[in-house]
Amino acid sequence: MADYYPLVAKAVAGLEKNTGEGRRALYERARSALVAQLRGMNDPPLTEAEITRERLALEEAIRKHPSAKAILFQASETSTGTRMPRQLDRRKEKPQRPGKPLGRGGRSWR
Repeated sequence: MADYYPLVAKAVAGLEKNTGEGRRALYERARSALVAQLRGMNDPPLTEAEITRERLALEEAIRKHPSAKAILFQASETSTGTRMPRQLDRRKEKPQRPGKPLGRGGRSWR
């Protein structure tokens, strides 16, 4: 299995306009090119499991790249119309839970 992270990083760094849309297009081209290249291998041909494994390795490299986090955030914001909530800082706020019997043995959450 190849390490795709250096390729992803180099391709993103080489973008003329490093925008979310540009990165999305780049990632789609990379996915298509990888599958075409893998399916074109004939000596010996790769199994579907091997192709899937390589595709997942590429997806992992894309996910690990810092620019992918911005794309994922933008995509969720666009699809829902709202921003994703930040993680709850437990030192500042605690989630509201019911105070009386919940769980086994009549234990309280508090």
